[in-house]
Amino acid sequence: MATIDEAVNGYMNAIKVMDLGVLMATLTPEALGKAMAMGGGPPAGITNINAEQKSEENGEYVYHLAVEASSGAGTMMTRWREIDGQWKVVDLGQV
Repeated sequence: MATIDEAVNGYMNAIKVMDLGVLMATLTPEALGKAMAMGGGPPAGITNINAEQKSEENGEYVYHLAVEASSGAGTMMTRWREIDGQWKVVDLGQV
């Protein structure tokens, strides 16, 4: 199984190249619903993305993803939990 850092890095790479298969597989149905409500995807023209671990509690990890794009910049909170041997985004939101 991948470590949490490997899972977050894979997710960031999927965002950069808009790998919808990886993105969909990483999000739980609840997180996917929130992503769709927020506009469905990252900004166009991503130039940089960085992750910073903010907390760990009861096996859940919170990472903030700082995204820079040609259309602007922003930060997204992602909450990760191991489900059936895979790291999944169980919650997300704008910071």
